[in-house]
Amino acid sequence: MTTNIVLTGVGRDRVGIVAELSQVLFEFGCNLLDSSMTLLRGEFAVILMAQLPETHTLIQLRERLNQAEAALGMQVFVRELSDASLDEDDDEGHPYIISVYGGDRPGIVAGITKALQTLSINITDVATKRTRSEQSIFMMVLEVTAPITITESELRQSLNKVSAQLGVDVSIQSLEVVEL
Repeated sequence: MTTNIVLTGVGRDRVGIVAELSQVLFEFGCNLLDSSMTLLRGEFAVILMAQLPETHTLIQLRERLNQAEAALGMQVFVRELSDASLDEDDDEGHPYIISVYGGDRPGIVAGITKALQTLSINITDVATKRTRSEQSIFMMVLEVTAPITITESELRQSLNKVSAQLGVDVSIQSLEVVEL
C-alpha cells in the first residue's frame, strides 16, 4: 500500500533544484501527483503531493531528504497525507479570478482576503507582485472558489466596497474550469 505525502521546500534559487529533488523522489519510487513551484526574488519554493510505495518508509524518505538538503540548498519538510485529503473536492462552488491593482501600501492583501473570508470564499491560489518603479504598483491575482450560495453580484459588491477603502482597482472574472 502506498503512503500519500506532501513535501514543501524553500531555499535560494539555483539551476538543478527541481531535477535533483525529483531524482530523489524517483529513486524512492514516488509517483508525483500535484505540484506547484515558483521563484520569488531569488527564493525558490515547492509544494508537491506524491505517493511513496510500500517498499520505502516515510522515515527513510525523510532521512534521504535531510541528506539532500545541503546539496539542494533548501529546507525540506515532508509529512503523510490521508487518502481522504487527496480525495477532497477543491472544485465545489463557483470559481473566479480576482485581479487587484493599485499603489503599493500595507493592508491590501489583508483587506481583500478578509472580505473574501467574510463571504466564506476559499482562496485556492494567490500571486502578488510589486513593481520596482518610482511609484510602486502592487498587483495581486487570486483564484477563489465561492460557495454556491454567494452570487457574483454579492462578491462584486463586497469587493467594490473594500477596494474603494483601499484605493485599488479590483476586477472579477468567472472562471470556466477545464479538466486536463
